[in-house]
Amino acid sequence: MPCSADPYQRSLEFLYDRLNYERQVRGAEKYPFGLRRITELLRRLGLGRYLYQPGVDPEVPLIHVAGTKGKGSTATMVANVLAAAGVRTGLYSSPHLHCLEERFRVNGQPCTADEMVTLVDRVRPSAMEVGESDGPPSFFELTTAMAFLHFENRGCDAIVVEVGLGGRLDSTNVCSPSVTAVTSIGFDHQQVLGNSLEEIAGEKAGIIKPGIPVVSGVTQSQAARVIAERAEAVNAPLFQIGEHFDWEHVPNQTWGSRVTVAGRCNPLSDCRQFELAMDGVHQAKNASIATVLLDLLRQQGLAIDDAALANGMANSQCAGRIEHWQLSDDRLAIIDSAHNEDSVAALCQTLEHRCSGRPITMVFGTSIDKTAEPMLKRLAEVSSQLVLTRFLGNPRFRDPKLLMPLVPPRFTARTTVIDDPIRACESALAGTSPGGVLVVCGSFFLAAECRQWVQDQVACRSR
Repeated sequence: MPCSADPYQRSLEFLYDRLNYERQVRGAEKYPFGLRRITELLRRLGLGRYLYQPGVDPEVPLIHVAGTKGKGSTATMVANVLAAAGVRTGLYSSPHLHCLEERFRVNGQPCTADEMVTLVDRVRPSAMEVGESDGPPSFFELTTAMAFLHFENRGCDAIVVEVGLGGRLDSTNVCSPSVTAVTSIGFDHQQVLGNSLEEIAGEKAGIIKPGIPVVSGVTQSQAARVIAERAEAVNAPLFQIGEHFDWEHVPNQTWGSRVTVAGRCNPLSDCRQFELAMDGVHQAKNASIATVLLDLLRQQGLAIDDAALANGMANSQCAGRIEHWQLSDDRLAIIDSAHNEDSVAALCQTLEHRCSGRPITMVFGTSIDKTAEPMLKRLAEVSSQLVLTRFLGNPRFRDPKLLMPLVPPRFTARTTVIDDPIRACESALAGTSPGGVLVVCGSFFLAAECRQWVQDQVACRSR
């Protein structure tokens, strides 16, 4: 991150001084979620055309994606295919790994530091005006406004928006979508979204708009019913995985897979087949949801041919999502931002397939608001050694010493605690035998702090 430029630092300070759920340790249930401030902020910035108005078609095609897991990958796939089709596409996603500019991408490229400073300068006066009447906008409300402003400045022909948290009261839910998606429902952020899958599904289903097609990758019957009932209540055409479309995947020999998506109804294509760069059954499922979203966009007039689909999927990568590097002595390093039970299960399923028979050393650290015990139980099933650590750059970390009692008793003898994440990685790598696998997971924040260290190990190997 370019930390030396004073205007850049002042811009970051302005944003990070705002109320920021991503850095809140306690009191999340009192976080002032709502849509009034972001609505007023966009209007004052002259961005009212992006606001949802019942019965009014959006001027710019917009794809709105929610879900407990998979929403970031799905949004990235859709954006990459659209860009490959020649459509200038903006992608707003969160959180970022290394620098704030990663949240605002056009055709895959993050905005520059100078552009970010300009965006903050544009947003600051309007934020102050909104704050006088409705209270100061939060960090995420400001970055949401900056995203739409950036895409407007860059003349985007389509926009893909990933929900930040939940859906119904998320700042992104003021947007006017052409199509929406709910990728999955699982337990996460229960203190805000509810303690049952039905409650969580209800919050995420809040992005479904009257008459706007929605694609659902939700497979649990009770949660899927909540999505279907919301879609029916607002007359939104529903495309449900396993009912309106199916998918299959065949893992490639090294990484990634060949995915087949079969539509069962119009306007979905009968059969689409392509190579997917990202590995894992869960990513193949995400790719099927993205493909159906693209079919619906094609019906709405966007020119997306099979070549663009193949190109976009083959080049789709998400930093920190089961990202892998080859190290010395035939060792493999994997960094994954898995931070809840479902995403850890997806990681372990991939490890069981790709790394069967190889010793796995796991470095794990997570946030204080996460349910760590089921994650640790699943990780112990695939690991040879476990190192518990924390991340340094965010106060939401869970003290790794408090994680030790949550480790399965049979595994405690093979578990150590090292507070510093880089020292934890160094120790784990030293204990990883030739041909073994080093895995870092548990948090976006931990992934961000360890990723550069892993890349440095790769650089040392190549010298």
